[in-house]
Amino acid sequence: MSESHWRMQLNNYLQSNGGTKMLTWEVFHAGPPHAVVWTAITYIHGAQYAKCINARQSAAMEEAAKSTLDQLQAQRRRGY
Repeated sequence: MSESHWRMQLNNYLQSNGGTKMLTWEVFHAGPPHAVVWTAITYIHGAQYAKCINARQSAAMEEAAKSTLDQLQAQRRRGY
C-alpha cells in the first residue's frame, strides 16, 4: 500500500484489534506564517506513541500514524 495511506492503515488495524476509540491525536503548529512547523502526536489509551514534526500537517500525521502502527504491530508480535 502507498506510504500516503498510513492513517488509513492504522485505522484499519485498530478497527480489527479493539476499535478506533483508543486512538487520539494532538495536532498543532508553531512558527511564523512563512515557516510553519506542524507537530502530530498519537496516543493509544492515553499513552503517547508517536510525535512527528513536518512542514506539512498531513505529512506529520502520516509519519505519526506509521510510527504508531509499527509500534503496535511490534507489540503484537512480542505478545503484548
